[in-house]
Amino acid sequence: MRLREISLEDFRSYTHTNLTLTAGVTAFVGANGAGKTNILEAVHLLSRGESMRANGDADMLRWGASVAHIQALVARAEAERRVEVVLIGSSPGRRRGRRWLLDGAGKRADDVVGEAVVVAFFPEEVQLLGEAPGARRRYLDAMVNQVDRRHRAETREYQRVLEHRNALLRTLREEGGPAAETARSGELAFWNEALCRLAGSIAERRARTVDELREAFQEASRRFTKDLPLDIAYAAQTDAGSAAERAAEYERLVVEKGEREVWQATTLIGPHREDLAVRAEGRELGSFASRGEHRSAVLALKLAEAAWIRHRSGELPVFLLDDVLSELDPRRRDALVEALPNDAQVLVTAAFAAGIPPRLLRDAAVREVMPGRVA
Repeated sequence: MRLREISLEDFRSYTHTNLTLTAGVTAFVGANGAGKTNILEAVHLLSRGESMRANGDADMLRWGASVAHIQALVARAEAERRVEVVLIGSSPGRRRGRRWLLDGAGKRADDVVGEAVVVAFFPEEVQLLGEAPGARRRYLDAMVNQVDRRHRAETREYQRVLEHRNALLRTLREEGGPAAETARSGELAFWNEALCRLAGSIAERRARTVDELREAFQEASRRFTKDLPLDIAYAAQTDAGSAAERAAEYERLVVEKGEREVWQATTLIGPHREDLAVRAEGRELGSFASRGEHRSAVLALKLAEAAWIRHRSGELPVFLLDDVLSELDPRRRDALVEALPNDAQVLVTAAFAAGIPPRLLRDAAVREVMPGRVA
């Protein structure tokens, strides 16, 4: 897969910018704050449907603009597609939201996300393994969403079910007593069934993905941590296999934890309570590893993700390297560069061209980034 062109209009610091991209390495070089990361953020948004740093769409609109427009020409093995997203800010007579287009026709986000596939290396993600489990769940789901649109739809539906069920649990706690639970038993049974059905499907897909990642992760990790063998696993509430078996096990757990859920007024069972576990010698890496070991594990995870996407989609993802090379020591930086596939399209940012390893810079198209424009 290749990105041939990308256009930004009223996005972040750019009033209007059109970029033609090479099939290999494009290096965006410029001072901090010039707008290098904005370009990678736009690609990430088009590919995954989310920004890695904005709290909301309003953050991504150029100051004073009410609408931002991003479009890219995506070349895949079977065809070229034009992918677009319009970010609409709040203004009189206009609803805030997004509009997605594919080859000029309006589409749902689920029909567009995944047309371009990326693996992104951002400095903030160095802390992925030390953060709360929710960060790793979001990472895993975002990866699967790029190649499985059903997963994206089901995780969104699951969140809606979870919100309704938690609201009902709060009501049961406030009303109190067996009479309240009896009166609302049918309503609770409805949300229990929806929760367990979706939970079984989502958890099975996550677990299968982690199993498929495992060998590539172990191989990649040896590039960075030869003295600390790493492994990954999906830390689930059930060891059941198929989606149906997992759903049945969640149903059993819902009954078992029912009284406690009402008392705490929150759902304790389901994939929103599970985790992507990275371990070394049987211990969770986040509990003891050094900052360098954390970085090594995240780099290995990203390389495994790229191999998995290529296996599942038949397309090599675009690599986004946002100033990440300057964050690494020379050994890890060289190991990462050597691990990048020779036929990969890479978009890399750096404050100075000298900060890009020679192997990447040798055949790179170097673009100078200045506030609001790219030379």
